[in-house]
Amino acid sequence: MKLYKFILPIFAVLAIASCESYTEDLNDDPNAFVVASSDLIIGQVQLALMQHMGSNNARYAAVFNNQMSGGDRQYLTLNTYSPNRANYNDMWNDTYISGINNAQLIINDESASDLIRGIAEILQGTMFADMALLYGDVPFSEAVRPNEFSEPTYDGQAVVVSGGIDLIESGIAKVGAATIAAGYGGARLSGGTWEEAGHTLAARYALASKDYATAVSHATQGISSRANDLVTQHGTAQYNRNLMYQFVIDQRQDYLVATDSHLANLLDGTTARALTTPGNSLVYASYFLADGTVGSPSYRTLLNTDDGGRYSQTSSMPIATFYENELILAEAQFNLGRETDALGHLNNVRTALAAEYSSDATQFPASSSTGAALKKEILEEKYITLIGELVVYHDLRRNRNSIGVPNKLTGSTAADGYPQRFLYPQNEVDTNSNVPGAPDSVPTFFSSTSLFN
Repeated sequence: MKLYKFILPIFAVLAIASCESYTEDLNDDPNAFVVASSDLIIGQVQLALMQHMGSNNARYAAVFNNQMSGGDRQYLTLNTYSPNRANYNDMWNDTYISGINNAQLIINDESASDLIRGIAEILQGTMFADMALLYGDVPFSEAVRPNEFSEPTYDGQAVVVSGGIDLIESGIAKVGAATIAAGYGGARLSGGTWEEAGHTLAARYALASKDYATAVSHATQGISSRANDLVTQHGTAQYNRNLMYQFVIDQRQDYLVATDSHLANLLDGTTARALTTPGNSLVYASYFLADGTVGSPSYRTLLNTDDGGRYSQTSSMPIATFYENELILAEAQFNLGRETDALGHLNNVRTALAAEYSSDATQFPASSSTGAALKKEILEEKYITLIGELVVYHDLRRNRNSIGVPNKLTGSTAADGYPQRFLYPQNEVDTNSNVPGAPDSVPTFFSSTSLFN
């Protein structure tokens, strides 16, 4: 990744001269920018995280997961797993340049407070780990040192995920009891404390690494209630709306739908759920809208962008939540042989779902399952509850599609039947000789990554 091609995002600071001398500052370069305060740059890092988690990455993954479907034009190619490498150029650069690189400016800023540096480490660690889960091996140790490494090496996927967790843990140690709602860069995110959110994020990536004990340790200290969820903030102004709403309504109508998606089929009863759930219809109504007459050739399932729907203008998008935290605990405890604990955490989610969608607990009855049936219920609950979140794509590959999501080409549920990774972007292949397999054997969609093989 030739980061030297990009100018570090910095802000000009206008100085008011006193005009005491015609020659004062004559030799100062008027085009030399001054780096902005880290208190301001942290807002850009937050925006980069929001884009990484809620924009093209999330939409692509949701189609690959069969939670959503490509409905028109370029997005039809997602249903056939055939977009080209150029599709990933902006997605890669947005995270590395606007996110990871800007976070490094703050981490390197000796004048920045420990709090701001801690938030930057949590956000940078999250983006590093997530890029590794999406692409496999990615630049890490040399990624933000453009003056030294014009073509940074690609570190191993497991190394990068571990390094991301280390950064998150370092950030947690610095943020104390600081609340997300306090701002720090603007009112872009809300939630409980950075400490709680950091623990849930660290637990996510520990689970992805199959380090179940560490996942439990972090998640036990993670997001403790739905009120403390780390989520994005949106309004009705055109460029402040929910990112999914902006795409579906403002930018590319009909491109992204949920027609015939596995998730819609689970919720409308076409496909039986592992755990009987009368409240499926309530969840469906939150997620989706029917367009046309059921059974007609023109019938479509749309994302619910109406007021009160999952993707309305002002709806928050999850970054890390209580639901995810409890389901991390459920799966990790199960894999550690603690089925009673696992069942308790699954049922905590069921109770919370009943409170969210209905006052009637029978709409989301508790599970009493054991063994393989319990594990499938945990994984399927996560698939359904975390609609549109990148972590679902990570889970399906990590668990080798054990919940049987059909791929879009053949309907097969084979673990290797859907994309195993995002494609290295064309810009990287063209400019960095360290891209794995470059130039002739760069991994394809269906090449497993080392953590998920």
